[in-house]
Amino acid sequence: MIMQIMKMISRLTEPEKRRQAENRVNPAFRLCVAILTILLCALSKNAVFTGSVIVVLLLRVAFLAPREIANVLGKTVLPVLFSALILLPAALLGQPGTLLTVTMKVFESVLLLALLNHSVSWKDMSEAMGEMHFPQILIMTLDTMIRFLVILGRFMGRVLEAVGLRKVGKDDWKHAGTGGILGVTYLKAQQMEVQTEEAMACRCFEGTYRSRRKRKFGRRDALYLLLAPVILTWFVYTQALM
Repeated sequence: MIMQIMKMISRLTEPEKRRQAENRVNPAFRLCVAILTILLCALSKNAVFTGSVIVVLLLRVAFLAPREIANVLGKTVLPVLFSALILLPAALLGQPGTLLTVTMKVFESVLLLALLNHSVSWKDMSEAMGEMHFPQILIMTLDTMIRFLVILGRFMGRVLEAVGLRKVGKDDWKHAGTGGILGVTYLKAQQMEVQTEEAMACRCFEGTYRSRRKRKFGRRDALYLLLAPVILTWFVYTQALM
């Protein structure tokens, strides 16, 4: 279970060629539109707006490769099932609309974030949050935490592989070696913490994230920003239908 979580987190920092084409649009604009869409879906009082957003997102997913479609949609299964399980008593008590509406909103939010993660690397996402004037301490904490989890996940995987290769006879190390593996991982985390602190001090890092490249405002950015007023107008229209 732990290794599955680590593998899922490690995908955030994997450099993939498919992200280069979509990164022509400024990641800060993509993040703004995503936050606006999720917020409006949360404020929506009916399922019309949320359903229309889901349709558009599914059309976007349809243009991906089969393996990428499975990867993106696979991330929505557990959150949707969990939300449906939590709201199941409400449906049994005579309010099935609540179950449907909330489940749709969860599916839309997770699907949108999965598409954003699919097209924007974590490095560009950190720069985007810096351009949007997120607190620098928040960006540094998230960036450091995710990268450490990725590295520790890969380190734990190598340790588990080494333990598996050294199994001799009928001894079962699955439970006996768990404490040792976690202990070695904890010591590795402490060592990484000290090395990171020393590296940041040597590089005179004062806690400010600066963009490594200047992005020019182009036609793609302008077209993408037009989505914000379109989404907002459609939201107002759908809410007026009630």
